Formats: sequence, structure tokens, C-alpha cells
Amino acid sequence: MPHPDASQSRAEGQWASLLRDASFDADARFPVAWPFDARGRNAVLCDAVRGGRVLHLGFADHAPLIADKLQQGVWLHDQVQQVAAACVGVDINADAVALATQLGVTDLHCLDIFDSAFQRLVDEFQPTHVLLPDVMEHLHNPIAFLQRVAHTAPGATLVVSVPNGLSLRNLWNAWHGVECINTDHLCWYSPFTVLKVLARAGYVGCNAICAQIAPASSLKGRVFARCVAWRSVWADNLVVSARLTHRV
Repeated sequence: MPHPDASQSRAEGQWASLLRDASFDADARFPVAWPFDARGRNAVLCDAVRGGRVLHLGFADHAPLIADKLQQGVWLHDQVQQVAAACVGVDINADAVALATQLGVTDLHCLDIFDSAFQRLVDEFQPTHVLLPDVMEHLHNPIAFLQRVAHTAPGATLVVSVPNGLSLRNLWNAWHGVECINTDHLCWYSPFTVLKVLARAGYVGCNAICAQIAPASSLKGRVFARCVAWRSVWADNLVVSARLTHRV
């Protein structure tokens, strides 16, 4: 098969056909040549939404860590607020929303995206970007979730990040007979499967980047980063920007 471009989802041909379910291959060998960004996931995500009106879904991250991350300047939502023209955060964790509000963070909403109030919020805010960072692996039905996003904000660019099941860190752990996992996660994603789930929801990738969660700070992390710079499919995290191909 011909080698796809960086997003591996825009090109016409067999891979686009496979992603759209127009064809099938039980043993496809999907080549991954996505660029690697050594600055870390947050920097990549901030670049993807810079200057936009950003609707940040699942902004809270892990609630007990918000205060520390905010103080250290590494909380993603705070970083997004600094680069966006406007930013609204939505999360279903009421305690986390209350805590972040107490810490002085503005424009936060405790909402389920399937509530009618979410549609009213989107209509009022008119986002240019919907940010969904490391959320899809927590969802019981990610396609229904993405279709709801598509229905409420059809003109917005969707920016998602997911943990990479093919990461070198996972291979290292598997070699030692263990799986290192956030126990709230329901699945791992790969370059092909994240594009496939987006396609099932009506989206097509327009840009894709591999990244570590953060710049390496240990010897082991620096070794991993050097390896990932050589073979990006080993990165910890996958970041994809996507546009809706049709109204859902």
C-alpha cells in the first residue's frame, strides 16, 4: 500500500476506504509516520487551539491534583486559557468544578454533554475548537459522545488526545510482565483505532502528532524520548485534530 501522509486520514485511497468502513482488511499493516513533538502533550494541545474559542470538555483532570498543578503552572486548562481567545470548561465532576471555581478559575460548568443545557451553552459560546484531552479512553460509548459533539458544534475543529497502546513504555512494562494502567480507563487506543473511532462519528483527521506526556526529566525518560524521536509510534500520547465530514 502507498505510504499515507502525516494525518493518514486525508488521502484518498485504501486507507481512507478502510477508515470509512468502505473496505475491510483482517490483517492490515498500518504504517505510522506521524511527527514527534518533544515538548510534550500540553504544548501540542495548546498549539492546536491557540487563538481560538475553546470548549474544553473534561477540563478537571484529576480533581485532587488541580491546586498543585495550577500552582506549578502545568494544569492544562490554565495553559489553554492563556493561549485561547476565549475558553469555557465543562466537566461532569461537580466537586472538581467547585474546587476549580474556588481557586479562581472562571467560565466553568458542571454539565453532561447530553443535557439540553449543553446545547444552549454551545449555541451561546460558539466555539471554534472543541478540546477533548485524554477523555475518550474513559468513555463507555465514545462514538455516541463524539456524535453529540458533532451535533452540537458541527463547525468546530475537534482536538483529541489519547494514551497510545503501542507506546515504548507499555512495551517495556509488558516485557516485565505488567500493565501500568489508570484503572478508570476502559481501553487503549492506537494511531489507526483513534482515527477509526473519529471516522465512525463523522470526523476526518486533518493533523496528527505523537508526543510524550511531558518533557523527559529522568534518565529513563530521556532514553525513551530519544527512541520515540526515532520511531514516533512508540510515543506515550497521540494528538489528532479533526473536522466533521458531514452533519450528524
